[in-house]
Parts: sequence; C-alpha cells; structure tokens
Amino acid sequence: MSNFVVSARKYRPTSFDEVVGQDHVAKTLKNALQTDHLAHAFLFTGPRGVGKTTCARILAKIINCENPVNKVEACNECSSCKAFNDNASFNIHELDAASNNSVENIRALIEQVRFQPQHGKFKVFIIDEVHMLSTSAFNAFLKTLEEPPSYAIFILATTEKHKIIPTILSRCQIFDFKRIQIADTVIQLERICEKEGIKAEKEALHTIANKADGAMRDALTIFDKISSSVGDTITYKDVVANLNLLDYEYYFKITDAFLRENISEVLLSLNEIVRLGFDAEHFVVGLAEHFRDLLIAKLPATISILEVSDELKNRYLYQASLAKSSFLLSGLNILNQCDIDLARAKNKRLHVELALSKLTFLGRAMEVDIFGNNGSQEKKTDVLNEKVVSEPQKSQISSNASQIARKEPLKDVEHTNEFLSKESLITSELKSDVNIAIKPATGLKMSDINAIRESIKKDEQTKAEARKNISIELVKEIWHKYTEYNPSKSVQSALNLAVLNLSGQTISGKVPTQVSKDMILQETALLDKLRNELGISNLIFEIEVDKSLFPDFEDNKPVQAMTQREKYLLMLEKNPSLGSFTKKFGLKLDTEV
Repeated sequence: MSNFVVSARKYRPTSFDEVVGQDHVAKTLKNALQTDHLAHAFLFTGPRGVGKTTCARILAKIINCENPVNKVEACNECSSCKAFNDNASFNIHELDAASNNSVENIRALIEQVRFQPQHGKFKVFIIDEVHMLSTSAFNAFLKTLEEPPSYAIFILATTEKHKIIPTILSRCQIFDFKRIQIADTVIQLERICEKEGIKAEKEALHTIANKADGAMRDALTIFDKISSSVGDTITYKDVVANLNLLDYEYYFKITDAFLRENISEVLLSLNEIVRLGFDAEHFVVGLAEHFRDLLIAKLPATISILEVSDELKNRYLYQASLAKSSFLLSGLNILNQCDIDLARAKNKRLHVELALSKLTFLGRAMEVDIFGNNGSQEKKTDVLNEKVVSEPQKSQISSNASQIARKEPLKDVEHTNEFLSKESLITSELKSDVNIAIKPATGLKMSDINAIRESIKKDEQTKAEARKNISIELVKEIWHKYTEYNPSKSVQSALNLAVLNLSGQTISGKVPTQVSKDMILQETALLDKLRNELGISNLIFEIEVDKSLFPDFEDNKPVQAMTQREKYLLMLEKNPSLGSFTKKFGLKLDTEV
C-alpha cells in the first residue's frame, strides 16, 4: 500500500507560528500561555478548513508539554509530546459531535472528566462540530462546563455559532477564526511546491486559492488533485481544465468585443462557451464579477481589493482604462437583472444573448440626449459642432457618431438588421451628406444638424415670448380649466375658494382653511400644468390660510354632546309654540318623569 499522505495532513501546522491567516487567535493564545491566564473553556468558531481543530490540538499539546519553549511552543522531546505525535496521548480526548451527539455520549465524556490525568497537568477535551449536539446533550453538559475540575480544559469547535445555546456561549472564551486571504493561501502553496519540487505558475496558484474560498484545507485538497493529474509542473491551463473553470480569457475577449460593438464576436464566444459545457448562469455570474473587477481597477484607491496576480492585475488596469465607469455600472445592472430573470426564463440561451446584445450597443444608448432639459446650452452646442469621422478612422469609436439621441429610432436604420457590424453602420452614416428636413413622425436625421440647432432656438424663443405675455387672467383660466376637469368634488371646492395673485414668477393663493391648503398643495399635476403652459420651469407656487378674506365662510365646528333638557330648550328657542304644545298634552322629558 502507498505511503502517500495528503498535503492537508502532511503539512498540518504543529505550532502557532505555522498557522496561516489566524494571527489574532495565535497571538491571544500565546499571551495567555505566557501569563498563565488560561481559561477552562474555549469556543473556536469560523468557516470550514481555516484551522480551528488544528489550533485546538496545538494548544492541547503545549498545555501538557513538560518542557515548553518560552511557554508557547512544544518541545517535541518529552513523553507527552511523543505520545501526542503518535496519537497515543491519554490526556487529550477528541469527540466528533456530528456522530456522537446524544446525551449518552456527553455523559460518557463527563465520566472521563472525573478522573485526574495519569501524566501531565491537564486533561483536554476537544469537541468538534459542537453545534450538532442535541438540546438535551447541551443541558447535560452545562454543569460540568461551568464548574469543571482544575485539571480539565474544554475546547469546542464549530462552524455555526448561532446554533449553540446562549448558556454554553456565556461559559466559553470565544475566538472567531476568519477566512484565509488569497495572498496567504498562495504563499503557503508556494512553500509546499518548493518542498515537493513542483513548479507552479503564479496564476495557477491564485486560481486554486480563489476556488478554495478561504479554506486552506480545500486549497491543499485541490492542489493534491491537480499535482496528481499533471505531475511536477502546474500551469494555469491545467488548473482550469481540472477544475472545469471558465478561462478568464473569455471575459477579457468578450469585454473587448463590447467596447468595439462587435456583436458577431460576442455571440461566437458565447457559443464556444456553451459547447465547452458551461451553464449560462455560470457565465453570466462570471462576466458580472469581471465587470466588478474592472470597476474596482478604475480607481487607484481600490486596486488593492483585486485578489489576483500582478500580471493579471495589469490586464485589468489596461482594459479598465478603455471602458467608462458608466458603461461598467450599466453593464453590471443588465447582468444582475439577467441573473435574476434567468431562473424563470424558458429559453436561457436566448435570454443571455439578449443581455449580451444590450451590452454590445450600450455605449450608444447611454449617450447624452441633446434635447434633454438637464444639459446646459454650452454642452449642446459642443455636441452639435462635432464632425463625423473620416473614412480611415472607421475602426475607432467616434464621439459624434454616438452623441445623437437614441430615444427615437433613426429612419435610415429602422429596417436594418439589429446586429449590423460597427464598420458598416458608420459607413452608411458617412454616405448621408445631405440635409433632410426633420419629420417628427419618422425621427431625427443624422445629417440635419443645422435644422436641430434652429429648432432648439425657435423653441426657446417661443417660451421666452410666452413668459412675456403672462397675466393673472391667463393663470386663472388655466386654474379654472384644471378645476373643471378634476374628478374630486372636495378638490374642486378647495380650488374654487382660492384667491389667486401673480407676482413675477410666483403664484400665491389664499384659502380659508388649512384643509383647503393641504388639498391644493397635494395637486402636483396643477403645478406641472401651470409651468408647462406658462413656459416657466422654475415657477413658484405658494398657498396661505387667510380667514379675513372669507368672512361668510363657516368652518365646520365639532358637534358637542347635549343633554335632553338642552335639546328641548334649543328646539323651544327656534319654535316657541312647542311650549304650549307640551303644556296642552302634559308632556315631560324622560328625566323629569
């Protein structure tokens, strides 16, 4: 039988200095050992494969070492250390709570606690996956954990701290282990490669560390698998092939095609990825992560977040310099929505192809609308004055070819294949040199720049003339039209009560009650109508309560409760003949009977 030992066991740390990525835990435990401030119960929590059980075994070994080095490192020479190395120590008991989670198992462990250690100072009980214990087992363990003998130390390890009952948590010193960083994992793999005589590419080790997701044990398992497959030389291609990962070259290639608006290359790359056996969901998530990395690479302050090799980081920096942040953010939004909707899509490939097509022509769709209200006149003029690129510059994306607003379809290309290449599209635009009149029903003409400029000027002149002719009569006319067609009777009543006044670009109104004021202010459509028809985009609308202007208006007063006697007197005041009527028939109130 082979003497091969897996790397996770062969290179398992034997001291705190060898533990990877858990310096905060190692430092605290070493200080506790040096100062003899060792607790009787520990709880190690964190993800799988990050060193919880390893640290527990190291601590147990040092505690029982007869000649510890500086109190923080086992000597490996005494009888206790040798017994531990041979897995024959009687003072260290390990229990797997996943398979021994009943009350009987815990009671058997408690029986072991009763006996003092035969050799050494302490008995150490390591309980792995402690969250798997049943509630009754936890309860049986409580008393012993709270008041153990002076020679007993408990070390509990778990990946799910939230499943442990609070009474157990309160009795332990808790150490939170963290995911191991990719850089630390790569350094450890390089050390192992050096010891094993294996040559490995830096990018290959980065891919293994990234796949391990912060777990050193998983990284070593993957490393063993690949080294067994390829021998003494590990390349990035070998890792990708063995782990069935999608090569990042595809993401760079497709992103370049997006920037060149080459839909053919995008769809052919997707077809190749599907033929390799990768799911559409896997590809969409990977492309979204690539866009995220590009966005991070655009900012000098966030480049350190990229956990990739230096060579790959340079590629991200170069491609990020070619893409706009707005393109990357919008692309992330499209890919995220595609990922959400993909689970419900019946034709997943078509769904992905549609998202990729949007990304291909995203640069055109995002250009500033020259008719937008938010853009300054100076910016519009700069856009209009730009020239179309000359014939030798077809391969370069020109700003003026994509600055024209795309909210309305172009007549020249409305019947053209949507997936037309960038070169043929620009060529067809270059052939259109004649000025064609703008027709609202058919959309804008790319050649009619002068007509667009004149149209903008005429619109502004029309609005300027409209502002000069504003009067209170015009305001009241718009106000009454809005009131007439308002479906709410209460709103109509409030609008009819308002006394209007016009002062410059401010319309003020006065109403008798606060209720009327609130109702009018809620009519935002009225303010929009006034601004549009008066041609004043920054029109100010003010409503005040002034009861002095409405002397005849009676506000509704709350109804007060009245006794029968008060009601009778009120009726008698309004109709005096009621008194003779009650006397004639001898009528009395119920309270007077």
